[in-house]
This record gives sequence, structure tokens and C-alpha cells, in this order.
Amino acid sequence: MISFLHPWVLLGLSTAAIPLLVHLLARREPPTVIFPAVRYLVTTTEQHQRRLKLQHWLLLLVRTLLLLALVLAAAGPTIPRSGVTGHSPGALVLVVDNSPSSGLVVDGIVRLTALREAARQALARATPDDRLWLITADGIPRRGDRRTLEGELASLAPSPRRLDLGGAIGLAGEVLAAERRPGEIMVLSDLQASAVSPAEVTAPLVLGRPDDPPPRNVGIGRLETGTQPWPSDGGRITILAVGDSGITVPVDARLGARPARQALVRVGGGATITLSGAPSGWWPLSATLPPDELRVDDGRVGVVRIAPLARVDWEAGERFITAAAEVLEANHRLVRGTDVTIGRLAPGLSIVLPPADPAAVGAQNRALAARGIGWSYGEIDIEPGATDSGAIIRPVRVMRRYRLQARGSGRTGVLATVKRQPWLVRSGDVLLLGSRLDPEWTDLPVSAGFMPFMDVLLNRLARGELALIDAAPGDPVALPDLVTAVRQNDREWRVEGGGSFRPADLGIYYLLAGADTVGAIAVNVDSRESLLARATDAQLRKLWPGARVVDLGQAGAAAFSSAARGDLRGPLLWMALLLGLAELALASLVRRQRS
Repeated sequence: MISFLHPWVLLGLSTAAIPLLVHLLARREPPTVIFPAVRYLVTTTEQHQRRLKLQHWLLLLVRTLLLLALVLAAAGPTIPRSGVTGHSPGALVLVVDNSPSSGLVVDGIVRLTALREAARQALARATPDDRLWLITADGIPRRGDRRTLEGELASLAPSPRRLDLGGAIGLAGEVLAAERRPGEIMVLSDLQASAVSPAEVTAPLVLGRPDDPPPRNVGIGRLETGTQPWPSDGGRITILAVGDSGITVPVDARLGARPARQALVRVGGGATITLSGAPSGWWPLSATLPPDELRVDDGRVGVVRIAPLARVDWEAGERFITAAAEVLEANHRLVRGTDVTIGRLAPGLSIVLPPADPAAVGAQNRALAARGIGWSYGEIDIEPGATDSGAIIRPVRVMRRYRLQARGSGRTGVLATVKRQPWLVRSGDVLLLGSRLDPEWTDLPVSAGFMPFMDVLLNRLARGELALIDAAPGDPVALPDLVTAVRQNDREWRVEGGGSFRPADLGIYYLLAGADTVGAIAVNVDSRESLLARATDAQLRKLWPGARVVDLGQAGAAAFSSAARGDLRGPLLWMALLLGLAELALASLVRRQRS
């Protein structure tokens, strides 16, 4: 269907009547007088007049068509692009998938190289009147002209961040929603099945993907370090392999700079490796596979904390605490001692529970204040809730709890919450729990998570070690409340405890509370990037209705062919030029014949 960029210019079509008016006004019928001497010329004259009349009508038609062509060209008519060279001004959002899988090497060429070339060919079709955006794995729409975006593409490298293609298409649709010009989305990707997700397609969508099948791949999906901290005699790790094949490959594991230990791991399964002990401290851990076509997932890092077992004192009257402590002692996760006291306030490290008798709360608060603790027990809350999910404790139901109140204007040291209210806090060398560890107060003592929670509570939290977190680049990581900075090698970021931090690169980030290291973040490639199997065209069209799937080599030529429309101004101006030449020729002929 024809549309116009400047429809108001169509009012000029009325000028097409000017040649007709001039023709009619110029017509004169002189009186006819026939002399006997010229009767023989009548027949010849009538034939000449008929030729002149035909030429006049042709001249009228040519002049009318010339005016129509000029007015229509000025109105900017467009039609769907098929069969028409060029395009009218439009908007194009290029989504170039530079996620880790784009670093795949096929026939000696990095996959991203082909994606960049297809994007460059698409930009080559752009005109100065087009609006252009570029979206990559960082999820930031970049607007620019052709030269600016070509510069962005030239420096584009494989990113450690995963790109969710459904989310990218949704973001591109939001970008185009504010555009009055016809818009189009072009996605250039290897279209991994693990990267596609549903999206509402609000603009014509072109998908450019390679036609060659991806090679088989093996990567490290997880590196499990077990319960932390490790004792000084060492511990065991589990390495899980993922990929598109069921082969068995060797894997190396190394603690710090110590000699590596090796095992065989099968894709889809895991291998357990025992590592010897080391002195107390924070130790980087690495696991590596033999290199293949996708190198970025052949290694994975983790962090191990090595420290002496906690020496714990507990009261025999607390039956659930006693049972848990005895199990941990039997499994060599703690020993009896007086370094940490659980259940009451003691001179050293203490994990304090609210008293069983509500009348004793006041005395408990006075003892905490005398110790200089910045928290106290407030009113009891019997409205059921659940602990908010975090690095320390999974969601568990809480039926009764005391509201923990911060003294003064500040609120620091929150480790776990219930309905976003403090439930487990730390102040100095004291930890306060809002609930007693009893089934009448919380489901925690009778849940599968009780033993891991007690281990973390006694071996890490009581010592001030807050979190060991696994993350992927770009993912938001919730920081414990006491963290003041994040450090990676020589770089350091000041942060606000209780906020979030987005690690940009792979590697190990240490969490600092003042000068103390209280945790770590191990940042690795998302394991889904190791699955190179491609989504089928049918799956893509089902997820994104109306999508047009083309080979990567043809994607550049498909730009501006869906949303943009063919510009008819060029053909119309050429037609006007030819009509002008015809009008000049006819007018000259008429004048000569008149003379």
C-alpha cells in the first residue's frame, strides 16, 4: 500500500489542471472562407489540422503527467520495499550477540568476526536520515550514526556476560516504541537454544544466524568446594562438566600455586578430587580442562577458606542446638571449647537467642547495652513470615520472633531478615537471633537446612566471615550489611553494605569490612554458555511470531526490508525528467509545423 511522507503536498495535484485550462483558453476557431482557387487544398489542410490536434493533445497529456510526477515526488510516496531500490527514512536496532559463546573458533575464525561483518553490511545500507541503535551483551542501547556504530563494532570483543535474546528483543522494542518512523529489529547471533526466551515482538524482526552446525563442546559447569571453612588438613571439591557431548576428559584442580591434582570427568557428571591442606587463610581455587574450540568455559575459579575448627560451648538445655552441635562434632566440623558460646551472652564470641521467659528480655537488653552492643530486643511479633532468601539462609517459615531494634540512628550488621525486618544481626563479637531455635518459633530446627545453617553460624558468622558467593558477570550480588569495599587484585570499589554489586569481569572478588576480609565472590561464565546447540527455526518462530530467519551472510542485505518502505521519489523524478524531455521535443515540433 502506498503511503506518503508529506501528504499535505498532494494538494498540489490541482496544478495538473493548469495545462488543460491553458489549452482550452488558447483554442480559437477562425471563420472559414473557401475560395474557388484553393478548393483543392482543403483535403490537405484537414489532414494537417488533424495531425496538429493530435500533437496538441499529446503535449497536454505530457505536461499534465509531468506536473503529477513532480507533485507526487514532493509528497514522498513509499511502498513496501520489494522491487524498489533504496528505502525511506527508518529506524533499525541491531542486536549483536557478543556473549561468551561468540568466542567460539570455527575453521580458525572467531564466530564474533562473522557477526560483526553482518552488522557492518547492515549499517552500510543506512542513510543519514535513518535512526540507528546497537545493543550488545551489556544490555545498553547505544544510539549513533553509521560511522559511530561501525567504530563500536570494530572494537567489539567477546563479553563474559550472557545475553538473553528474548530480553534483548524486548529492550529493542521499547527503544522503537518512541519512534514515529517505521522500525525494525535485527538480531545477529549463534541463536543458542539456551539463550532464547519468549518476548513480545512489537516490530518486524530479522534473525541472522550461521548456517554451519556448532562443534561439540565441553565446559566446567560448577566447582563445588563443600562446607566452609576447610580444616587445615584439606578438603574435597566436586567438578561438574557440561556440554553437548558425552565424552570423558581430564580435569586439573589447583589450590593457589600448589601442584595440580588430576581426575577424569564425564560430560553430564562430576569428579571429586581431594586436595591437601594449607595454612589458614583465603585460598584461590582453579579447575581447567584441555582447550577446545570454546576456550572461555574451559576454566573455573572458586575460593576456599581454611581455618581451625570452631571451639564451641553450648547449653545442654537447648535440645535442638545440642543435637546439631553433637552431629557437627561427630563430623569434625567443630570441637568443644570456649571460643564461641551459643545460646547466651558470654565474655567472648557469643550467639545470643531471645530468652524463653519474656520477663527476662529487659535484663537481656541491659546486658547487651553494657557490652556496647548496638542492637536490642523489642516487641514480640507472632505474625508468621519467612526468612528472605540470601547467601546465609534459604527461605524458612518463622512463626514467632522478637523485633530487633538498632540503637541510635544507624542500622548496620543485618545478616538475615524476615519480611525485610532484621532477624539475624551482628554487632562487634555478638550475633543476635530474633527467634529461639525451637519448632514453636521457626521451622528451621526440623528442616534440612538446619545443619548447614548451624555450621555457617558457628564456623563463619561467629568469626566475622559472612559470605562465599558464586556469580556470573553482570549479575547483581547482594552484599552483606557489614561490607564496606570489594577488591579484585589492585582494583577496589567502595560499596554500601546491604546494597548490591555487579562484577563486570571473571575472577575472584574479596569482600572487605574495614581492613578485614569477610567473604568472597567467585565470578565465572554462566554454565548455559557451554551448551552450543542451536534453536531450530520452528522454535524461533514459535517464541517470536513473525520472525524472519536468514543466513548470516544474507542478513546485511535484509536490513531495512521489513519495517522500512521503498522510496518512490527517485523513480518519479526520473519519470519527470523523461516527460520534460518529451514535452520539449513535442513543443518544438508543434512550433515548427505551425510555422
